[in-house]
Amino acid sequence: MEEGGRGEGGLGARDGRGRVEVGVRAWLVARQVMGRSPRGVDWYRQKMRWYLEHGEAQSLAELTAYELKRYLAELQSRGLAENTVHGAFETLKVFCNWAARENYPVDAGLLRVRAPKVAIKEMETYSEAELQSVLRAAAPGWARMAVEILLGTGMRVGELCGLTIDDVEDDGDVTFLKIRRGKGAKFRRVPVTRQLRRELVRYLNRARPECEIQQLLVLRDGRAVSVACVSRLFQRLHKRAGFRIHAHKFRHTFATEYLRRGGEIERLRRILGHTTYVMVMRYVHLDKGDLGLDFEVCGRF
Repeated sequence: MEEGGRGEGGLGARDGRGRVEVGVRAWLVARQVMGRSPRGVDWYRQKMRWYLEHGEAQSLAELTAYELKRYLAELQSRGLAENTVHGAFETLKVFCNWAARENYPVDAGLLRVRAPKVAIKEMETYSEAELQSVLRAAAPGWARMAVEILLGTGMRVGELCGLTIDDVEDDGDVTFLKIRRGKGAKFRRVPVTRQLRRELVRYLNRARPECEIQQLLVLRDGRAVSVACVSRLFQRLHKRAGFRIHAHKFRHTFATEYLRRGGEIERLRRILGHTTYVMVMRYVHLDKGDLGLDFEVCGRF
């Protein structure tokens, strides 16, 4: 039987070394075939590599509910962040759910293990003064355009780098940016303001180098701007502005300001590309100023 198949010597075999590792390779390939984003696949690969180095199960039969809890407890004892521990839990559960669907022997108790608690933290946003500092620190060209798009649309960095010239959709009244492969390989359109539209037109007509590639953001030498390029940009902005720059902080800032100015939750969900309202509702409770807006009128004492 082919390595990694069912039966003797396969993923569920107890004898032989690295059977879980064989299954992980098959699982990651399956995710690639399903069209999952390369960054997402790589995230799972890194999490499973850590388990293969520090876990005790060599076969899927040994990957039990007890082993999962033991592994999570070990990570917690090392003082790792709650999100890191939760990511390890999520990765192993997703892997084992896939194995169960493929009819490999999976411990039913493992599939019932509940996720470790993660404290809900207030999402940080940039102040107006900080945003102005970032914009001043961003050099004209692709760098400033990248910051303006992230701030003006709330999209993710991977989505930003995937934009092409054809994804700028202008029908005269409203301008959209088309995100062809968002998280979960989902397509969506994100509207832009008239101000951001003017900046896009200015960039395309004056700042973008002439080249054959279709990516919207292009370096001076004609290469497409990658996620790594944006990460290095954030490091430069950190040094110039004096505070750390995070892509998701732009996203949080956009969402918070959108709701604060009267935007609808359903539209925000679609703009951000969330499947449910769970994440979107966190923005509703973010701003302490809005929380106390009418409290003098509505409060009991």
